[in-house]
Amino acid sequence: MTREHPRVAEALAHHTKGRLAEAEAVYAAILVDNPDDMDALNLGGLALHALGRSKEARARLERAVRLMPEFPDPHANLGAVLRAAGEFDAAAACFRRALELDPANGLIANNLGLVLMAQNLALEALGCFSQARTLLPGQPDILVNVAIARMAMDDTAGALADLEMMAEAAPKNARGHYWRGRALGALGRDADAKAAFETALTLDPEHKEAKAALGR
Repeated sequence: MTREHPRVAEALAHHTKGRLAEAEAVYAAILVDNPDDMDALNLGGLALHALGRSKEARARLERAVRLMPEFPDPHANLGAVLRAAGEFDAAAACFRRALELDPANGLIANNLGLVLMAQNLALEALGCFSQARTLLPGQPDILVNVAIARMAMDDTAGALADLEMMAEAAPKNARGHYWRGRALGALGRDADAKAAFETALTLDPEHKEAKAALGR
């Protein structure tokens, strides 16, 4: 994607440093000059979403999709907005299209899996998470997602194997230890499950699910 507007670099500098309000102001100014600027529509849509202005974000990203339907990023970013709004069917369609356009993108595959899990489609979600795992090997959150999908399919032993791998690769991942505790508990290993929940809570003292599992 070419960046022709002279202020795009300014907006990106703000955006990459987390100054979202400043970035959005520049994106908005760019769109006054050129309503079809793809950077301002796509990246500006992301900034608006992060700022909690999801209705405006959706409008920008929908326009970006219409203007450049063969570009995967707006589809994926629109999917994120729709997922946050609970519009899972529409979000899944966006992520599917983005993945068709960019099949080597593990993040998109993972996000599609998350939407499918929200739709109780664990088998399809597992396929997406497994694809993401292949594309982004060693990513702990993706390993956890694979395990959660396995548990939803009653493959708790397989899930635990993934979670043990996660614990070895990323021992400070609280989410992974929590789900490891869930898997251990489901297999009747209550003492080990309690230890895993304790580890999760040590790593993240505000982990609500780990607290609940420990009765705190």
